[in-house]
Amino acid sequence: MSGVLDAWDQLAAGGGCPFDGPRSEISEHWDKIVSLSASTLYLHKIQIYRGYSLLGYDGAHATRLDQIPEAAATAFMSDLRRAQQALVDVLKPDHVNVELLGNAIPHLHWHIIPRYKGDPRWGRPIWMTDEEDMPRMLLGDETRAALLADLRYALAV
Repeated sequence: MSGVLDAWDQLAAGGGCPFDGPRSEISEHWDKIVSLSASTLYLHKIQIYRGYSLLGYDGAHATRLDQIPEAAATAFMSDLRRAQQALVDVLKPDHVNVELLGNAIPHLHWHIIPRYKGDPRWGRPIWMTDEEDMPRMLLGDETRAALLADLRYALAV
């Protein structure tokens, strides 16, 4: 257990944090949708919940909202609202979960999870099932490109 705690402490201090520094626009985990005022929105590769996205804080490393200046927190919250609205406008989900956890990667980032009445965990939190136990749902290249384009259009200034 101490190895896990040491690794978390190192990440929380900014050591090797995958959300720090320049992030790649495309990775094994996400595709960049757009940069906003204080953060960047990414479409997660795994789409069990169609539209599942991450909004990563772009400022100096922080693990909690109280660790950043008030103006930065306000801008980050405004970005969250814009990102959620774009997902709602494009995908028309039945509900949206928004979570700021930091348990695995202690860096400010929001999980934005559109929820649909037919999804595998409707009416329950998505975190009750390990990702490995969920079906690995990926979008086809054309479908993914179209969703990215629609979200970018919805977020255009």
